Amino acid sequence: MPRKDEEKQTLQQSEVDRKVYKGRQMITAKYKASLLENKLTSIALSRLSMEGDTPVATLFPSEIKKLLGRQSDTNIYKKLISTAKTMTGHQMVIEDNNGNFEVLAMITNARYENGTFSVTFNKRIAPYIIGMKSNYTSYSLANVLRFKCDYSFRIYELIKSEAYHLKNDVNDVYVKDYGLSELKCMIGVVNMDEARVKRAKLNGASWDEIVEIANEKSFNDWGDFRRRVLERARKELMEQCDVKFDYNPIAAGRGGKIVAVKFLISRNNPGEKVFEAISSRQKVVEETNDRYEQMSMFTLPQQMEELVGHNGLSEKDVRAFMKEAAHNEAEVLRAVQLADRQTTPLDNYAGWIISCIREHYEEPQMVVSGSKERGDRVAAATEILSHQTSTEKNAMSAAYWKKAMKKNSDNFQEFTSYLESRGVTLEMFTDANEEYECGDKFMQWIKGEEIQLF
Repeated sequence: MPRKDEEKQTLQQSEVDRKVYKGRQMITAKYKASLLENKLTSIALSRLSMEGDTPVATLFPSEIKKLLGRQSDTNIYKKLISTAKTMTGHQMVIEDNNGNFEVLAMITNARYENGTFSVTFNKRIAPYIIGMKSNYTSYSLANVLRFKCDYSFRIYELIKSEAYHLKNDVNDVYVKDYGLSELKCMIGVVNMDEARVKRAKLNGASWDEIVEIANEKSFNDWGDFRRRVLERARKELMEQCDVKFDYNPIAAGRGGKIVAVKFLISRNNPGEKVFEAISSRQKVVEETNDRYEQMSMFTLPQQMEELVGHNGLSEKDVRAFMKEAAHNEAEVLRAVQLADRQTTPLDNYAGWIISCIREHYEEPQMVVSGSKERGDRVAAATEILSHQTSTEKNAMSAAYWKKAMKKNSDNFQEFTSYLESRGVTLEMFTDANEEYECGDKFMQWIKGEEIQLF
C-alpha cells in the first residue's frame, strides 16, 4: 500500500481526538437548535464530568474561538450570552422503543461568568450521555465542528447512528426509512419549544399532526425541503465525513404526497485534502483539550487510577479509555482484561484497548492462562532464563517475586486466593520457600502448570 494511502487509512481508523457520545434516545430526540448551539453542546458533551448526579461541562471562550476556528471573532462573548439564553429554553422529546416519551429540557443552565462558559445538563438525560454500556453513537468532535449547514449536523448524527449496520466494505449500503414529519421534528425544522406543540405531543398527537399545527416551521414544500435541507446535507457529508447518504422520496395516496424519506447509507472516503483538514482540526482539538485537562479538577475514579502503570499505561491513556467508553468503568476494565489475554504481543497496547472499546471486541477464541504478564512477558522471561546460570536464574526469580509482592497486581491477588483455596496462607508459603522458589512457583502457576507448594 502506498505511504499516503497508509496515512489516510491511519487517519480514518485512529480518530485520536476528543469524541462525542450520545445514546440512541438522544440521537433520535426531537428538538430545535442552531448550528452554534449544536457545536457548543458537542464540545460540552466531549468534556463531561459529574457533580453528584448531574452532568456538567466547563468551557473557556478563548478555547471555543479556537475550536470553532473563530479567533478573529470579536463578538464571541455576546454570542455566548445570547446562546446561553436559547440553549436553556429548548425542549426536547425523548422516546423509547415502546412508544413512551418524555418532554424535557436538555440543558437546565448555561451561563457565562468570570471568563468561563458552563453548561449543566438535565440530570434526567444523564443515562443517555454518560456511562452508557450499549446503544450509543460516538463520533469525532473535529468532524462536526466543520459543518456549515444547521441541518447537516443533525442528519449526520442520524446517519452515523445507523453506520454500525455497515460491513467493512465501501460498497455496502444500509437502508433506513424516516417519516417525513418525524424527520423534520428531529432535525429542528419544526420548533418543538412551541407551547401548542408541547401540549399536542403530551396529548398523544402524531408527528404528522405536530407538523400540521406548528406555527414555527420551515420548508413545507417538498421541493424546498429537498433542495435546502437534504441536498445541502448530502453534499456536505459527501465532501467531508466518514459516512454519506443518498435518498429517495416515498410517496403515498392518489396525489403522490411525499410521506417519508428512504436514506441509503454507506461509508465514505472524502479525499486527501479533507483528511488533511480533519487532521489539522484534530490537532487543535487535542491541544485545546490537553490544556483543559490541566485546568480541570476532574480526577479518575479509584479503579481507573489503579490502571495507571499497568503494562506501562499512563494517566492520559486511562483518560482516553474513559472517554472512548463514555465513562463506563466496567467497559474499560473488560477491554484491559481482553488485551491482557492476547496470545501474541501487542505492538500498541493502549491503541488496541481503544479499538477494543470502540469496536466492542468479544472474548478472543484463543487465550493463554494469563495476561501480557501471563503471556508474552513470561515467554520472554523463559527465553532469558534459558541462557543464564543457576545463580542468575535464582536472583532473577527472587527479584520477580519481590516485585510481584510489592505491586500486588491482579495476578498476585489471584495467586494468594489460590493459596488460600489450598489451605495455605501467603505467610506460610513464603516461610516454607526461598524467595527464588516463590518466584519460580508463582511463574509456573501463571503458566497454568501444577506446582508443589512446599
